[in-house]
Amino acid sequence: MRFVTLLSLACLTACGGSEPAPAPAPAPVKKAEPAPEPAKNKAKGKAKAKVDPAEAFNKLATDEEKHAFLMELGEKVYKTGDGGIACMTCHGAEGKGTPGAFPPLVGQKDHMGDCGKHAGIVINGMQGELVVDGVTYNGVMTPQGAMLNDVQIAAVISFERQSWGNDFGYCMPESVTAAR
Repeated sequence: MRFVTLLSLACLTACGGSEPAPAPAPAPVKKAEPAPEPAKNKAKGKAKAKVDPAEAFNKLATDEEKHAFLMELGEKVYKTGDGGIACMTCHGAEGKGTPGAFPPLVGQKDHMGDCGKHAGIVINGMQGELVVDGVTYNGVMTPQGAMLNDVQIAAVISFERQSWGNDFGYCMPESVTAAR
């Protein structure tokens, strides 16, 4: 009997005694914070709308303003596509092309031709053999005429014609419209 008593006492001691342990206190419940409101245009109380490039271009008065606008938009189209395919993807960030695959744009006034010819290449694309600086290219340039408007095309070809040491002049949207 002593054995049973000792065994019972040992079990009670090992289990923490004869009284049950107090239940842990529940964690305090935190109220959810309300979601922040979306950012709004303080002047009008609306989200900022995308500006139509043709509308913005037509509001410009001087040639200097138009040239600056074409260069800024043209760089955006060249680098990001702005709704089309980024020219930089094939022709490179510096317009040097991709050796053996896509021709350079640097120093290529003869190939870029006048504004109508250059716009036509962007609008309609190009495929087949083309020799540039003694190197033959036989790739495909995707047509962008359905993806880009006349101001975007005028801008990107102006950017190409005035970047990387090129000084081939600016192209206006009217030249692109005529090339369509």
